[in-house]
Amino acid sequence: MQRDDIFWRSSQSGGRATQRFKKGKTTYGSYGDVAAVDPVGKLLLKAFTIELKRGYPKCIPGDLLDSNGSKNLWTQWLVQVRRSAEQAGSKGWMLIAKRNHRVPMVYLDYGSVKVLSQTPITYKHFLFTPPTARFYVMCGKKHVRFVALTLENFLAYVTPEHVKNYARS
Repeated sequence: MQRDDIFWRSSQSGGRATQRFKKGKTTYGSYGDVAAVDPVGKLLLKAFTIELKRGYPKCIPGDLLDSNGSKNLWTQWLVQVRRSAEQAGSKGWMLIAKRNHRVPMVYLDYGSVKVLSQTPITYKHFLFTPPTARFYVMCGKKHVRFVALTLENFLAYVTPEHVKNYARS
């Protein structure tokens, strides 16, 4: 039986955890946009802090390449998801975005991809099954490496066991 009561949108989309972090306090399971309201979801959030973006029809990761150092939404999103993952103590981060009239996409930090794709078949699919893209960009003063793939491919090639093993590693 599939369940639909394990995850919920976090309070203020992670804002509560961010504000508490500024005061030196932690907030269990409330970083990023997704919170686990059932302990069975704990391992996913240990593996990834997840940010969700919907709409933004003209916002693409290519904006990171030609922004002339100016602020753009993608830079803001990467700063946000990386900061939330660090505060949460997650192994990595995941940004799920769906532009209007487009397929949902998953963006993962490259470190997570390397660990998740340790089997030859998963590695092949993760990095070489179109549509997939790898990015190595500047985000502020930091280099950021991440991989983009469709949500459909992510769900096809990354099993719950992959995520559990990653969270426990």
